Amino acid sequence: MADKKEKQDLTVEENTAQENIEKIIDEVKKEKVDNLDAKLQMIKSKICIMKKNAKGFNYNYVDEESILLLLNELLLALNVRLIPSIVPRTLNVDSIQYKSYKDKSEKDITDALISADMIFKFKDIDSGEIEEVTWSLAGQQSDASQALGSGLTYANRYFLLKYFNVATSKDDPDKIRSEQKKKEEEEKKKEEGIILNTIQTKIKKKFAEAIQKYQSKDQVYIELGVSRNDWTKDFNNPTKQNDLLEQLENILKEQ
Repeated sequence: MADKKEKQDLTVEENTAQENIEKIIDEVKKEKVDNLDAKLQMIKSKICIMKKNAKGFNYNYVDEESILLLLNELLLALNVRLIPSIVPRTLNVDSIQYKSYKDKSEKDITDALISADMIFKFKDIDSGEIEEVTWSLAGQQSDASQALGSGLTYANRYFLLKYFNVATSKDDPDKIRSEQKKKEEEEKKKEEGIILNTIQTKIKKKFAEAIQKYQSKDQVYIELGVSRNDWTKDFNNPTKQNDLLEQLENILKEQ
């Protein structure tokens, strides 16, 4: 039932977005603008209308795909061409090496890193006016051609989103940094947990040997010079565990 409801909600969102796009395009075709600046400003205003409409239907944001679809439809409706190009002699191809730690194995990875300066040119087919905007691309893949392809794709995508001031939840830099930091902290805790369990396992093994040697837990505590509570605290304290393990090894060596 839950999956069916999710699919229905998704269909409603898609239909709503498409209806908004069609409505906005119809409005644009009825309006008359005679210069490139006015057309680009109109595109910005229509994007804002779509975002407000989405909120009106209880959606918090419009997905990037719907925005990009509307942008392309608006450019066509207003007779504006967008021509992306790479600035000659700025395309750089480098290789970078790093270690992959997936599946608990270290692997040397070599990727192609592509970078270049770009120019995005808006051309008004009706008036012949041109507006040029400088941009850049970067792509990283194991294959150079794939790196270039992905770099061009994302350069085009994010140029449109940023030029027309489209803010999406995915692009929030604070959110991205926060999620990355959270992920790093979780990985660190996971690694510390693995090390902690390893040391505790060694301590338990040595403690069992000490019980066999001294016949009782209480006698082991006496030999270590600690109370049961203090021993438990040290056992669960990462800063004390190595010392505790060393003390156990020492009393086991005693004759």
